[in-house]
Amino acid sequence: MNRRVRAFAVVSAAAAMTICASNLLAGPAQPAADAPQPTPPPALHLDAAPVYLADEPPPAPEQTPTEETPERSLLNATLYKSSFGQQLIDKGLDIGGWVEGSYTYAFSNPPGGFIAGRVFDFESQDPTLNQIVLYAQRAVAPSGDKFDIGFRAEMMYGSDARVIHSNGMNFYGSSSPQLDPNNQFDLTQAYVQFNVPVGTGLVATAGKFVTLLGYETINPNGNPLYSHSYLFGFAIPFTNTGVIGAYNINDKLTVTGGITRGWDQSTEDNNDSIDGIGQVKWVPTEKLTLILSGIFGPEQTDNNHDWRNVIDGIATYAATDKLSFALNGDYGWEAGASSTGGYAVWYGVAGYTGFKFSEYLAANGRLEFFNDDDGTRGIGTTVYEATVGATVTPFPKSGVAKTLRVRPEVRYDWAAADVFDGGTQDNQWTFGVDALWSF
Repeated sequence: MNRRVRAFAVVSAAAAMTICASNLLAGPAQPAADAPQPTPPPALHLDAAPVYLADEPPPAPEQTPTEETPERSLLNATLYKSSFGQQLIDKGLDIGGWVEGSYTYAFSNPPGGFIAGRVFDFESQDPTLNQIVLYAQRAVAPSGDKFDIGFRAEMMYGSDARVIHSNGMNFYGSSSPQLDPNNQFDLTQAYVQFNVPVGTGLVATAGKFVTLLGYETINPNGNPLYSHSYLFGFAIPFTNTGVIGAYNINDKLTVTGGITRGWDQSTEDNNDSIDGIGQVKWVPTEKLTLILSGIFGPEQTDNNHDWRNVIDGIATYAATDKLSFALNGDYGWEAGASSTGGYAVWYGVAGYTGFKFSEYLAANGRLEFFNDDDGTRGIGTTVYEATVGATVTPFPKSGVAKTLRVRPEVRYDWAAADVFDGGTQDNQWTFGVDALWSF
């Protein structure tokens, strides 16, 4: 079973050190003022996931920041006050981060406080420090005029790090994954980027990066709700390590492709094979964005012939400046991966809607089903969930506190079999809330 399946029952652990990149002060390529600003890899999918809940929210760290990003980062604003810091920011340096804490309550009081089917919020009645993240980056914009170099280094500390460790970055004991310590370190992303001035500009990314697949993200700033979907937790990888390239065919169409070491593999690999990863992003109108991604290759330990394949689709539609919709679907298949050793298939769809009442308050909802009848993703049945939540931004105009958001939610899960509460119930109710502050 892969790392995501193990996270369903027990969480792994690891840690790593952050990196730095060269040529920090190299001048960035400046596109024309009226040129489109597509999102370079490795997270071309994230700008399709609107954060409904905040007026000018801080940029998601997986997203490449725009020129306004230094003004939105509290750390950059502080750094800009010195002449040296001003030079760094003028050359494209972006330093920032966020802190997230949460609390989840399961009304059924499951054995051991373990909430089945969850990713980061699986501990009932346990105040949690989810993430303290610090990142430094220099974004690279696609350009056909000038060679440019950038980087990103992103380090996490908190309970969420236990779940997302990649293979080879486990300083907590790779032979026997454990829940303790609750708070761990993780090097979530570490990559360099190059703009090669061919055509409209080819942006190449090399290193460890968040996967191209999926609507929801590890970074809580990129998600409309606190809890995560089954698709995020069980259908796709968290991160990939490899080399990919992105090319803007025109201002509406971007293609990305490359090779990686596999699902959540980094300095070590569980087999001797690579996989292929790709994405096509089309923006036919200002309101509609369509993204199709896929990953294909052997993923089982010491098995180079049974391929795991996933196709991921995303559609987002901004009906008005207040009302947004999104749809995410996944279909995966793998030979020799079912609970009986046979051919396995998994698939699911999640729909989202969000409405912004004011700069202080917004509401979001998610409705989802996920089928894992073959048992390869660790659930072994079909599950459904409905989640409604709000985001309160109490101080949207108040300096340091303007990025603070509080997101309460109520979630109902039900299944075709008794998989909740230690295998005794086919449904569960939970209440969750997180507080998220970006700096």
